[in-house]
Amino acid sequence: MPTYEVHYFDTSGRADLQRMLLEVAGASYTNVFLNWRTTWPTVKETTAFGVVPKLTVVESDGSRKDLYETSAIEAYLAESLDLMPGPTAFERAEALSVLSALAELEDKVRPTLWLRTLDERKAGHAKYCTETVPKYLKYQERFVRGDWYFGDKLTVTDLKLYQLYLWYEDMYSSYDQNPFKVLAADFPKLNKIIATLDKGKAGEYARKRRNFGKNRWIAKDWKFGRK
Repeated sequence: MPTYEVHYFDTSGRADLQRMLLEVAGASYTNVFLNWRTTWPTVKETTAFGVVPKLTVVESDGSRKDLYETSAIEAYLAESLDLMPGPTAFERAEALSVLSALAELEDKVRPTLWLRTLDERKAGHAKYCTETVPKYLKYQERFVRGDWYFGDKLTVTDLKLYQLYLWYEDMYSSYDQNPFKVLAADFPKLNKIIATLDKGKAGEYARKRRNFGKNRWIAKDWKFGRK
């Protein structure tokens, strides 16, 4: 069995789902934290595309190989850790399409995070939660095919959904505005998946090993900040 290294900053960010996949699968991994000011400028020049996260796979013979780009790492881990649906390539491609749609929903709010004024950020988040999120989740709810996205097997798609829920909790729980909770009656299948995962290994990861105490949501400012 290989072991893994997740090279990223001391925050959940784009490495969140990768760590969750490793945790749920019971894989052995180490976080290699980068510092924005001291280590990242040098490390950046050694990466394949100038970005992280980077996943290092350490084989039993000590050989090492590096993989970059968030979506590629997530797909590789899901395949390697038996968290893809099957039995054919078509179902696996369907899973990637779900991941892509959820990532698109996630990215829709990112411009709001960088708006300059408090009023702009509050208005941007309000519009995102009340207009954008329901439009996307409507199709996700319709896709679910059983207890999990793909029937009776837990897959990366379910964990991506839970990761998105956790991100919404980071931002919106202070105001009781997590869309999954506010709109719970509209999305019972999605919320059932979230509730089930919250009771298991994914929930344990979320409560004990997801928050590194550095990056946090500042409720009064409606933005993330460093401690």
